[in-house]
Amino acid sequence: MTATDRGPNDNRHHYSDAEMHNPDVAHEEADINIRTVLMFAGGLAAILVISALLMGLLFRVFSGQAAANDPQVSPLARPGGQSPPAPNLLTNEPAELGKFQAEEAGKLQGYGWVDQQGGVARLPIEEAKKLIVQRGLPVRAAGAVGDPRTGTYAPAYGEASGGRTIGVPPQK
Repeated sequence: MTATDRGPNDNRHHYSDAEMHNPDVAHEEADINIRTVLMFAGGLAAILVISALLMGLLFRVFSGQAAANDPQVSPLARPGGQSPPAPNLLTNEPAELGKFQAEEAGKLQGYGWVDQQGGVARLPIEEAKKLIVQRGLPVRAAGAVGDPRTGTYAPAYGEASGGRTIGVPPQK
């Protein structure tokens, strides 16, 4: 077989075995003892297994000690799986907020009773705005002022911000 007969993937070299043999090149068998290396690896594996078993045993002992030293459960504590009495903490705030906003929007945009016995009803906010524009806001009649201290312009009576007491003027 010549070099031209070989393909590009042929890994054979063009040297003969006799040409490749060099009696001066060899490994030193005294450099490493295979038996000693294997015994060391086996010993290391045995130490690893023994350590894992001892750690498992130690965890069991500590777990038993912790369970024995746990404080006594209060008689008021609920058994597992039962929820505590109301009021409970919220667990899904965005859903609760959406529900609240939907209720408030329903109140603003729908009809309903606020006080049915007193005749106070609720109507949509847009309808209420139109009625205020048409009818105006209710005002007090001109001669209906009973107490002169009532109303927006009456002075404040009670405690001032400085801590002194403001007296009530005598009735006229």
